[in-house]
Amino acid sequence: MSKPQLLLLPWLLFFMIFADLFSSSNGDVGTAARYSPPYLPTACYRNDMSQFPTNNLFGSAGEGIWDNAASCGRRYLVRCISSASVQRACIPGVTIQIKIVDRAASSVSQPSSQGTTMVLSETAFSMIANASLLPLPLLQWLLFILTHLSSFSTGDVGTAAQYSPPYLPSACYGNDVSQFPTNNLFASASEGIWDNGASCGRQYLVRCISASEQGICVTGVTIPITIVDREVTSISLPSTSGTTMALSETAFALIADLSANEINIEFQQ
Repeated sequence: MSKPQLLLLPWLLFFMIFADLFSSSNGDVGTAARYSPPYLPTACYRNDMSQFPTNNLFGSAGEGIWDNAASCGRRYLVRCISSASVQRACIPGVTIQIKIVDRAASSVSQPSSQGTTMVLSETAFSMIANASLLPLPLLQWLLFILTHLSSFSTGDVGTAAQYSPPYLPSACYGNDVSQFPTNNLFASASEGIWDNGASCGRQYLVRCISASEQGICVTGVTIPITIVDREVTSISLPSTSGTTMALSETAFALIADLSANEINIEFQQ
């Protein structure tokens, strides 16, 4: 398909997954659009801006999940997993946490498309998709897999360091780089989660929750990482010894400032 033909497409489809916080269940399929400021007043909180997450990762609920306003304040994990019409539209490996703050049908700002399951704020949308590849005049629909749970569980709390290349050989895969995720979101496991090598290939959701200095964590961002090595034997030493896991530079940079040697994390397999 030529570029002019691509630009004439009346809509764009994305495959995304969003689930209540730290859930990985499969769910129903829906759609999403995006919307721009102003965001106040809202059906959930009127003009109370204090109810909005400070990182601006929020959304408005479509009628399918509005649930007579019971959806107000619900939190979801959202990630873009592929695009049906625009290559490289998704930002791989990034999962964000969004909060429902409004009703899409009555929001003061109109969504880019009507009748979708969810409408994401501009900030939320741009963190998981390359907005520059998506012409604004087009109807921008996002295809979702939705899991609606009545409650959510939190993960374990631990610590994470960072480590730099070279990453090979590893205790899990030797010199086989094909076993590493192509998005470079991986980690080496400490003795506490090494499990005699059984942790190799395990995947965790990881987010930064605090650090020794303020402003280190990138709030609202959760990433999936794969264990590819053993921390105590990795060819590259971690920035701090004895942490729960050592994240690759790419993984660490997505959830925290690289100036930090150690962060506190929440993680769940």
